[in-house]
Amino acid sequence: MNDLAAAVMHDVKNQLAELALRLKKRGDARAEMDIAMNASRRLTEMLLLGREESNQLWVNADTVNPADFLEVLAAEYAELFPDIGIQIDVARAPDCVFFDDALVRLALGNALHNACRYAREKVTLAAFQQNDLLFLEVRDDGAGFPDSVLSSGGRLPASVTGSGTGLGLYLAQKIAALHKLGDRHGYIELCNGAQGGIFRIALP
Repeated sequence: MNDLAAAVMHDVKNQLAELALRLKKRGDARAEMDIAMNASRRLTEMLLLGREESNQLWVNADTVNPADFLEVLAAEYAELFPDIGIQIDVARAPDCVFFDDALVRLALGNALHNACRYAREKVTLAAFQQNDLLFLEVRDDGAGFPDSVLSSGGRLPASVTGSGTGLGLYLAQKIAALHKLGDRHGYIELCNGAQGGIFRIALP
């Protein structure tokens, strides 16, 4: 992706985000706001994909409080999906971790958006530490992931919704893998639980 194309996409993405904010203030255009935010998110994915293909995608890790991180994310999507109860479980979360807030927010936000779209009633966001890894989890009570998505595991673009670009899980896997500590790399996990799909991103 050349610099001009990237600049145009970035400008359009910002305009869509501004449109979403104005629709939010109106309070009567939730569906339209969702469309604008989704389009902005897809442009962000394309920009990141271009950076990844040019070997210009890297991590800027900083101190993050997982509970605060999930609270902000939940509040954003609670406005988009008021009929879905978004619960937060941070009972086993550490107080402080290091990761790239912006990149991980994109990866987890994409998973949360899909979960809210297909949940029946509720979505649970969780953070916990296990085997020296931080796990950020999105769990819904919907129909679960299609077999094609489970088999891909984020290694190849695969659309959860059937109408998306399929880049969300692919980029989530790339973002996770960029987080390194010694010889350990981050990764994502996808599975179906007793009720609904489960997305996890593991960070060293």
